[in-house]
Amino acid sequence: MKYCDLHNHSIYSDGSYTPSELVSYAKEKEICAIGLTDHNTVGGRQELECAAKSAGIECVFGSELTTDYCGKEVHLLCLFINGKNEHRVKEFTERQLKSKEMSNIGLAEKLRRGGYEISLEELCKRYGKNINRAHFAHDLVEKGYFKTTDEAFDGVLKSGNGFYNPPRREGLIEAIGLVRSWGCVPVIAHPLLSVTKAELEALLPQAKEKGLVGMEVYYPKFSDEEKDYLRALCQSYGLIESGGSDFHGNMKSQGDLNDAKAPYECYEKLHRYFLTMGNS
Repeated sequence: MKYCDLHNHSIYSDGSYTPSELVSYAKEKEICAIGLTDHNTVGGRQELECAAKSAGIECVFGSELTTDYCGKEVHLLCLFINGKNEHRVKEFTERQLKSKEMSNIGLAEKLRRGGYEISLEELCKRYGKNINRAHFAHDLVEKGYFKTTDEAFDGVLKSGNGFYNPPRREGLIEAIGLVRSWGCVPVIAHPLLSVTKAELEALLPQAKEKGLVGMEVYYPKFSDEEKDYLRALCQSYGLIESGGSDFHGNMKSQGDLNDAKAPYECYEKLHRYFLTMGNS
């Protein structure tokens, strides 16, 4: 069976692989279409496309946008960013990153006051300007405060634990409209990690009306029952099934590339939809 993996990260946000290294690893894992969706940024598109062309596999360049739905953090994939629309996405993500920077300053200060030796300046020197909580978690583990990045999140990095205050975020429904206006394809990422089933069923009619195209069904943390549930929702609302491993390399203590086992057909359907939007 042919597979795609449309949700992964690189050094341009909180992954440990370069885009070209990600492509090489995808080739090794026999993935036929690879997606790069770094958090709230559009770095690495040309490197990804050149590497994929050389490797003979398809690629999807995108960005994972952090949005808000009723006070909950929901991630929206903006897929099929290209040379024609990249500047429009970049204008939005740069505004998002400025807000994130202020949140990071506050997080670093509260962690220091709480007894954790964390320097935002050192994190930026090590990882670049696009710092998020995964970088904080990795540093906290390396310094021996926690055994795993998951423990770091549960201990001090989750919202509500007294250290992290999230930045201002675009509303999910509004963000879907923006993604469509840019000529890109909006896909809700790992929905059941963010909202309950009841909340998901409440938001989907609004999201579909605003232009939502797809939703992740294939995700490593989803059970077969959850996949069946999401598959049924996609069918009910005319959404395209998508999937990805959310691979970060060694930056997060989670699964491997192609753990999602998303059928290649997901890529084909999303790509065909993208072409119907006048992007041929």
